[in-house]
Amino acid sequence: MNKTAVKLSLCNICAAIAIVSSIMLISCASPQLAGSNQPEQFKLERLFPTGTSPSVTFDAHISASPLLYLSQGKPLVLVAASNGIIAALDGKTGALDWKVDAPVPKGQLAELISTPAIIGDKLVIAYQCLEKGVRTSHRLAVIDLVKKQLDEAFPVLVLSAEKPAANKIGTVKFNPPTAYSHSALKHALKPGSKLGYVYVAFGNAGDEQPYHGWLFEIDMDAWLNSSQRHVKEGAKMAINSVLLTTPETQCPGKQGAGNTEMICGGGIWTPPGIQIYPSGDGYELFVPTGNGQVDPKRHDYGNTLMRLKPGLQFDDGCDAGLCANFNPVNPAKACMASCKNLFIPRLPEGDAPLRPASGECDNKTFSECLALMDYDLGSSAPVKIDMDNGHSVLVQPSKDGSVYLIDAEHLGTQYDRLQIVEVCGTKTDPCVAGWIGMIVTQPVLTFIDKDPVVVIPTYVSDKTHPAGLVALKIVLEKGQPKFKRYWQFPDPSNPEAVQMFRSHPSLPTMVKLGKKDDAIIWVVDIGNPGTIYGVRIKDGVLVAKQALQGTGRNDSSPLIHGNELYVASKMPSTNKTMIEAYHIDALTE
Repeated sequence: MNKTAVKLSLCNICAAIAIVSSIMLISCASPQLAGSNQPEQFKLERLFPTGTSPSVTFDAHISASPLLYLSQGKPLVLVAASNGIIAALDGKTGALDWKVDAPVPKGQLAELISTPAIIGDKLVIAYQCLEKGVRTSHRLAVIDLVKKQLDEAFPVLVLSAEKPAANKIGTVKFNPPTAYSHSALKHALKPGSKLGYVYVAFGNAGDEQPYHGWLFEIDMDAWLNSSQRHVKEGAKMAINSVLLTTPETQCPGKQGAGNTEMICGGGIWTPPGIQIYPSGDGYELFVPTGNGQVDPKRHDYGNTLMRLKPGLQFDDGCDAGLCANFNPVNPAKACMASCKNLFIPRLPEGDAPLRPASGECDNKTFSECLALMDYDLGSSAPVKIDMDNGHSVLVQPSKDGSVYLIDAEHLGTQYDRLQIVEVCGTKTDPCVAGWIGMIVTQPVLTFIDKDPVVVIPTYVSDKTHPAGLVALKIVLEKGQPKFKRYWQFPDPSNPEAVQMFRSHPSLPTMVKLGKKDDAIIWVVDIGNPGTIYGVRIKDGVLVAKQALQGTGRNDSSPLIHGNELYVASKMPSTNKTMIEAYHIDALTE
């Protein structure tokens, strides 16, 4: 399910629980690391807003991550506000360099949630047009970053699509009112292509049916050439391929909390977007999907991870015989394990069933519980890791608080599943907002002594369970990759561990800083005010902490350029949003 997009503003309510996160200094080293050498420390000095450098403010929230563009050597921070304003701020002072409004039909409003894509001196934006609160169309436009204006060589592109239904009776049409662009746009080059391809993903903003997962592959060269043709013909040229994750025409109507009927759905909505990795002389795409029906024989791929080729070519690679009597409520493990290009989440043998304290899943299968609780696998994006033994694996977090370790060459092979944060709520401490889950992110990856280490932000909206950054090593045991817990910040035994990270944090960013070139993960714990933490990955030690002026912004990634750090934020007193900027200074030891 992907109702998180429409409920982003509600996360600010949950964020109030995290106010204490900016009050106390945290003892962050795990017990086994207490004797580690003291790290180089950093302090954050505010660049803007200050009294002499006031920040440009926006009247709408900022969901998209800020981007960096170097204009004649000068760093500009590109900000896409949800009302369709795209602004470029001076990276040193925060002053407005230029701004452009997303073009909309007369009488309509723009809504921009997805992080745009930069292609050289072009910025590709995806946005939806609203009339009286209803989405009427979904569009793409290009901004010329040199001329600081819309690029007329790329006429505004209105997306449309129609695909055959699973039963081969009728078709499924791309439906603007029940589609929502939330994932970051992604760009890739193919051999022989000049500008490459942009990928635009859709789920929905709530549980209202009919909704599906859609992925559009946009040929930038064809789009450029379309300016010389009729607009409709040009659009057909630019839309190179389309993927539909659940080709069902019989979808249920409006629903309440959760996609309880397990049909249709399959939205592609994770904020970091689909992931693209090199493969052979080209690339492959990993597409995580949200809650909905999964049934390979009907080509339904809700709540899965799909591997596609360019052109959005997809063959799940599942064994037809093993999957002949597929049961979406309780899929056969032999069938799931047979799928070469499709990962379907499941519990390992011997693991206890998923049982939230609310009792809602007491009589449900694992698949039913994921749907009922809105625990999308596709809330998060995977990261691919090349192991020393020549194999590649994928680390895929899930909204239910678990992380999967998957064979990157044969997605049906699940090496490990580890519950890294407890399911929200207890009998005496109910979950404040169960639908937000416990993980929406993408892991950051580095190597410590040649071992791959991933760090995953978690959160829990109760007062009982610890949450925060969880670091895992991927090790080989008897030749098989496994997760091994490495550290957790804050230390789970520290009282602040059940006060911090009570709602969606920002996405994480990793950079290497300091004399020792240490990998540091940066993440914002949303609150009033929010707090940004810098944690050294090799041992989980806190190296920087800064209270923000505003709340920070969930699901938006901090931007770091050199020693400057930029985060999206909001002032609760005015509801104005802005970019906060800090200079990272190393302290002498």
